[in-house]
Amino acid sequence: MKLDFTTKNLVPFLFCLFAFGKVGAQAPVVINELMASNTSTITDEAGEFNDWIELYNTSGSAVSLNGWFLTDNPANLTKWDFPTNTSIPAYDYLIIWADEDSSQGPLHANFKLSALGEQLMLINASGAIVQDITFGAQQTDKGYARSPNGTGSFVIKNPTFKANNDTGISAVGDVEQEGAMHIFPNPVSGGEVVLRNKNSEKQAVAIFDQLGRKRFSAEFFNETNLDVSDWPAGLYFVKQLGTIQLLTIQR
Repeated sequence: MKLDFTTKNLVPFLFCLFAFGKVGAQAPVVINELMASNTSTITDEAGEFNDWIELYNTSGSAVSLNGWFLTDNPANLTKWDFPTNTSIPAYDYLIIWADEDSSQGPLHANFKLSALGEQLMLINASGAIVQDITFGAQQTDKGYARSPNGTGSFVIKNPTFKANNDTGISAVGDVEQEGAMHIFPNPVSGGEVVLRNKNSEKQAVAIFDQLGRKRFSAEFFNETNLDVSDWPAGLYFVKQLGTIQLLTIQR
């Protein structure tokens, strides 16, 4: 069959291309994991068990998400836009809560995920579709994650919230592991929090906010006091020894 690429026949094609973006565009940021039925795995900064989406930056450089979008509706590619100045550091993760409640923080999308299955798309600043994921029915408190991490096909497995999908390490389960750090008080409503190692070895600690910005980093042996009096309320990610712990600041 001979294809007729006349100008007349190209018009509908070009309209779709510019209206809906180019599918399959290359980008270092991928949808790496999601949970569409979260009843006991992990809470957001409001203490609620909500759906969540994990993005992963597969590159060695930070990636700005200014002008990017997430959507669960192919007819509305600009459904939820990332907050200004959102970025993902090299080889790092970003969590978006899919709970239709923007009042709880900047990284709360205006849609939820269906546990029965649906479509999820990531759109870059040029309007190109860089990720187009269709998933089926999900299991409660199980992650739908890429394996190998960042590149593989999606499988249903134990969640690895804001962590490598291949390690078998869940950020939630690792909070009390030997070698992890004790954070108190947590949640904190005052001006100071104490970070205490559970062993005597010197450890490096870094704390990131929900936009992926580093708020604190240090190396210490036993414990250190951290002034958070000027930090906004919200959820923060404390990284140490390959684990991620959650610090909640309430005002």
